[in-house]
Amino acid sequence: MRNYRLTLIFILLAAVSAAIYSCNKYKDDTVPPSGELPEDKTVTASVQGRVLDENGLPVQGAAVTSGTASTTTDENGVFQFNDISMSSRFGYVKVVKQGYFTGSRSILTAAASSNFISITLIPRTSKGAFSASSGGNVVVETGDTVAFDASSVVNAATNAPYTGTVHVYAAYLDPSGKDRAEHMPGDLRGIDTSGKETMLQSFGMMVVELQGDGGEKLQIAAGKQAYISMKIPDVLKATAPAVIPLWYFNDTTGRWIEQGMASRQGDQYCGHTSHFTWWNFDAPTGAVNLKLRLKDQHGNPLTYMRVQLTSPTYGTTSGYTDATGFVSGLIPKGQMLKLEVISNCGSVLSGANVGPALADQDLGTITVSSDIGSLTLSGKVVDCSGTAVDSGFVGVVVDGLNYRGAVRKGAFSVSVTRCVVSTTTVKLVAGDYKTLQQGSITSLSADTGNTDAGQLTACGTVFDQFISITVDGKTYMVSAPPDSVNYYVSGTYSYFWATFKNGSAGNMIGFRINSLSGTGPYSTGRLYLNTPNRAFYQGNNNVQCTVSQFGNINEFITGTLSGTVVDSSNQAWPSYPMTGSFKVKRTQ
Repeated sequence: MRNYRLTLIFILLAAVSAAIYSCNKYKDDTVPPSGELPEDKTVTASVQGRVLDENGLPVQGAAVTSGTASTTTDENGVFQFNDISMSSRFGYVKVVKQGYFTGSRSILTAAASSNFISITLIPRTSKGAFSASSGGNVVVETGDTVAFDASSVVNAATNAPYTGTVHVYAAYLDPSGKDRAEHMPGDLRGIDTSGKETMLQSFGMMVVELQGDGGEKLQIAAGKQAYISMKIPDVLKATAPAVIPLWYFNDTTGRWIEQGMASRQGDQYCGHTSHFTWWNFDAPTGAVNLKLRLKDQHGNPLTYMRVQLTSPTYGTTSGYTDATGFVSGLIPKGQMLKLEVISNCGSVLSGANVGPALADQDLGTITVSSDIGSLTLSGKVVDCSGTAVDSGFVGVVVDGLNYRGAVRKGAFSVSVTRCVVSTTTVKLVAGDYKTLQQGSITSLSADTGNTDAGQLTACGTVFDQFISITVDGKTYMVSAPPDSVNYYVSGTYSYFWATFKNGSAGNMIGFRINSLSGTGPYSTGRLYLNTPNRAFYQGNNNVQCTVSQFGNINEFITGTLSGTVVDSSNQAWPSYPMTGSFKVKRTQ
């Protein structure tokens, strides 16, 4: 049985209680001096998460990158990177999907950690247009505007002056909104003008993108500026300072960078910018570290549980416990916060007040009465003739996660741990190892407790998995069952490998494909064929793979291979032409 790990070392967004300015420069004695922050190192870690749209629905097919690693979200909006290189201070994940502004998240991460993030994309909506030669004003939301001078726009790729119509795509993000952390890019940490990292309190965020008539990307010309103004949310007006730093988001590093100042004019902040990306009106603030562990009423660790902190003035943010129930992160210094433990279904399991903290806080172990329950699915499986299947499997998808149970003497039972609050759609598919067939996907509604899935039919689709390679006049084939054929995804790579039934290390076939996302041609890597007498490897040769079928999870990936390989038994390493084919069940 397989489950996604949803672990995160999280950053809690900071708030400030006061702002003091002198000579147009913000001062905050709570900002840690240089040297107190941990060193930024490159670590090997894992991260997975889920991408949602503005309605909270999964986004399929979004391009997700972190450093040099890339993948796409599946039908549940889920992505996963295993053992990739990340910054320990700003582990950065970016999501691109047509019709939406780029989404992203920055996290603290440790070596060998497994992290979870959730990103909600913001629709890329047109807010107006103006003539580049005459300039103009664009209203993003009531009280939030962008103004452009005449002849101030250039083609971003060539820096050539642009004279056509400028189309403005923009969105405003209320910093006091409860869902701010899900929508905003990165997190609320920035690099100030002295190069120090600091926590930030946002008083308003806006993303602006400029596009020409031909779809080309536009920017502000060198030496020119645009005027930007944003309203101050009602709950922040009492503490909003007269002058505040401006910060832009660097979508390459995942960091907010201080650049310029804005002044308060009534209930708005107004300032100038020389380029467009996300912009943020932020005051720096100090922070302390908070850590705790959660366990349930039976003494078991509460894994992958959402921990939420709320300031009555400055909004809400959250993170997730790891596999041991541990969570750690930064909280604003000197602020009273409400801590809540939220179940996977959104219900509040426990609450407590935290702070005001002037130093690091360890809350120890907190016991929470959990509403996590168990769902057990059971039923019967028959073959094409209606006879009970004696040896088979049932694949189950619940809450976007995959599980598998054995079929013995026509019966199966699969237990899944989930919360009790909501009813969900469960998908099941049954397979018969003797006839090498599986049935169609069956859907039903379930919550927790025992659910009778009825009778499933393992008939209709042949699932004879295999990997076959022909080289030097001989064909080598591994098929399942009875042999083992496997598929898994790690980082950007999809791995295909197979072993003969006897399990000998001399009877193996395998290869990998980078960024596999659908049908079409791909270049393979690390193809190998180990037999009892000879071993063939791809080496530096080119091996092409053509994927003819790329099924959904629990369906199949099929394709062909062609190229050359080398024979390790011959010291001259001659190249041998090879061909191959495969049919492998997609498990993730």
